[in-house]
Amino acid sequence: MSLPVASKIESLGLCIPERRVTTEEVLAACRHRPRWDLERITGIHERRVAADGQYALDLGVDAARQALAMSRHEAKDIDLVICTSISKYNRQDTVDFEPASSALLCRELGILGVRNFDLVNACAGMISGLCVADAYIRSGRARRALIVSGEFNTPLGQTAQRQMRHSFDGQLAALTLGDCGAAYILEGSDSATIGFHHFDIASGVRHNHFCWSKPSPRGPGGMLITKAREFQRTGNAHFPRYTKRILARTGWTLDDVDVGVPHQVSVRAIKNSKRALDRFFGCDVGSTRFASVADRYGNTTTTSHALALHDQMVGGRLNDGARVLFISGASGIVISHATYTMDDLPSRYRAFVGGQTGAPESP
Repeated sequence: MSLPVASKIESLGLCIPERRVTTEEVLAACRHRPRWDLERITGIHERRVAADGQYALDLGVDAARQALAMSRHEAKDIDLVICTSISKYNRQDTVDFEPASSALLCRELGILGVRNFDLVNACAGMISGLCVADAYIRSGRARRALIVSGEFNTPLGQTAQRQMRHSFDGQLAALTLGDCGAAYILEGSDSATIGFHHFDIASGVRHNHFCWSKPSPRGPGGMLITKAREFQRTGNAHFPRYTKRILARTGWTLDDVDVGVPHQVSVRAIKNSKRALDRFFGCDVGSTRFASVADRYGNTTTTSHALALHDQMVGGRLNDGARVLFISGASGIVISHATYTMDDLPSRYRAFVGGQTGAPESP
């Protein structure tokens, strides 16, 4: 039996909470309201917040069930499960580091006796999980992989609302976060022109002080500390050369990319990254080709690429055969890329979303 030459996304599942919270509502709930116009600075108008009693694991499980509902495969056909959540709020006011979230997911989904593990790489976690699953599939060690992330980020924002002391507080970026669950099912592709072509993941560890999370010394809860300006400036100074490298490895130019899917930090961050590419490549790379959903969903951390794919496919901006460039910047600093060519996933996904009761909403 020959090995697959690539892996491809067989199905995609999202769990998008129904509750919408505007940036003004977030700021109004701060004990010491920052003086900055956060919506103008970030471009984020609203974000989704999990329902009462809905936590990180629930979001991941619901997204995985959506992916299985769309898939032609059943839970028993999955032989690799990777959970890439960075949020471990699986219960009220409780962070669960053990057992692995993947084990809890498998139990909930009835996927038993298969290889499963957690993979954590900040906001680049799902791209990293896809990279590892791709290697398993190409080597024949897995036939179908489920990569899942459930991100209940709201508690970090709530800590910031309680504990921020002034407008320059490092917790300000926590007010941009939103909640979401996402899941991919990967399988082998017999065509070298369909599926993932290349991954590139690099870490500039000397810059790891720009963004980190830890238990708050000021009171209960976890806190997210970000030096946003330095983080973005440093990332934009370096990531375009990695963009050039993966395009060269794939045999593409920027003109060959139909849709760019960046990490959805904020609308402003995406625009700044696009300008960094303009400067590096000496041309206008075209802002309309870069997916941006941060205005409606905020920063959903590891799940943001899947959420942007959902939006692009349902909105008819990403179609069958499209060439996709994934770009992710994350704490570390982690700079990751992937190149991908669609099969008929966009049309299948639109049909699924349009025909399923309880499926993720259209934009």
